[in-house]
Amino acid sequence: MKAICTLFLAAALLRADARYALAYRVKTNPVLTMVAALAGLDRLNSDGEEVLLKDSRVMVRGKKTSVVVNYGSGLMLLIDHQDKTWEQLRIEEMSKRLAADIPDGLIQGLKRLFPGGGGGVAIEVIPERVGLKPEQRTVREFRKKYGLGYLLPAMGSLVRLVPSLDSEVDKLDKSGAELEALRIRVGLGGKLVDGFVEMLNYRESPVEEAEMRPPADYAEVK
Repeated sequence: MKAICTLFLAAALLRADARYALAYRVKTNPVLTMVAALAGLDRLNSDGEEVLLKDSRVMVRGKKTSVVVNYGSGLMLLIDHQDKTWEQLRIEEMSKRLAADIPDGLIQGLKRLFPGGGGGVAIEVIPERVGLKPEQRTVREFRKKYGLGYLLPAMGSLVRLVPSLDSEVDKLDKSGAELEALRIRVGLGGKLVDGFVEMLNYRESPVEEAEMRPPADYAEVK
């Protein structure tokens, strides 16, 4: 009996889920503000977007749209609460779509802002708060497998605009830092982008499969 109980406990630990909020504040160049709008970011400041974390998936719930990123499969769901529709696509497809939607004028502006693909632009990745509590095991295990996706679900889109940002975050991730808050500055003193994101109200709590899917009455866009 003791062995059976131990097995059930181990299984429960492996299935650990989490809920928390992501608050963020971003100050940026007007050109990048336009790019963010094209990417579907209708606001660059929030007191806390609800986040669900389950296995390899991160869901960010918004009033107008919700996004589910599955780092294990490379798939993502875009859920539109206004039109009551949802769409599934690969993460790289989203990047291609974003690139196709950016007008030529903005592309030229980005090239001027980020000569050489961003390699010549000052990048700072600053841990503002580290040291997750021991009971926050879900985030800790997620970071080991999938990096900082729990704190920066939109990291893929940002990296394609400023490729050198990827290497900076990668260094921080490999250092073993477990972050609750992070600041990213692009340009000297954050002249181009000064962003801050933090995790709030964290709790280990079961997440049902139904919560990670679009509502049943939403229609799929193909």
